[in-house]
Amino acid sequence: MTQEPPKLSPRQRYLENRQRKQNLAFSVIFSVMAVLVILSLLSILGLIRLPLPSGFSVGSNFAKTGDVVCPSAATAPLEPSTVSVQVLNATSRLGLAGEASSMLKDAGFQVKEEGNADYEFAGAVEIDAGPRAVDAAYTVARYFPGSRVTLTAATDSTVTVILGGFYEGVLSGEQLKKASEDTSVLTGPSACAPLDPDTVESQSGSQSGSQSGQSGPQSGQ
Repeated sequence: MTQEPPKLSPRQRYLENRQRKQNLAFSVIFSVMAVLVILSLLSILGLIRLPLPSGFSVGSNFAKTGDVVCPSAATAPLEPSTVSVQVLNATSRLGLAGEASSMLKDAGFQVKEEGNADYEFAGAVEIDAGPRAVDAAYTVARYFPGSRVTLTAATDSTVTVILGGFYEGVLSGEQLKKASEDTSVLTGPSACAPLDPDTVESQSGSQSGSQSGQSGPQSGQ
């Protein structure tokens, strides 16, 4: 004969029901949290796009000062004669900036007098540019393999090349010719951040206003 299960007291039934409800609640909470974590990871990796409210993250993905910035979309290299460059040596090795400046002159760039950085750079080559000079910086970057283009707060269009401890030297004649003849679209690394178009527009406007203000007194002389 089978034994009947012992009857539970009212208090035992209450405790058992409460335990089941708690287990169910915890299961639901953990499931929701797991789904949110997975969705967040997929969004960060760019595999899905979360339906956020309009304007929720406007501007949050644009490049900030110090970030590796992307060039403009579908933009070919600029004409070297329109690009102003200055090379700085951020190492204790002598002559690096002069050699790199000579290479850029041979390629047709407008090269300012080279100099020494006020700090040592442990990387290979960093190319600094303000919002108005990002495409120019990527045009210069073709002559420095492995370089990275970093956004600065500069308001002019000068590109600054900083040579670091791992800089391997100027291109050979054949490499220089190949870089000069390369007209493929400018591209940045996968981790680069796009430039805020409003920033470029505001700087261009202020630059135009500054030039207009300067031309007024000159025209009156």
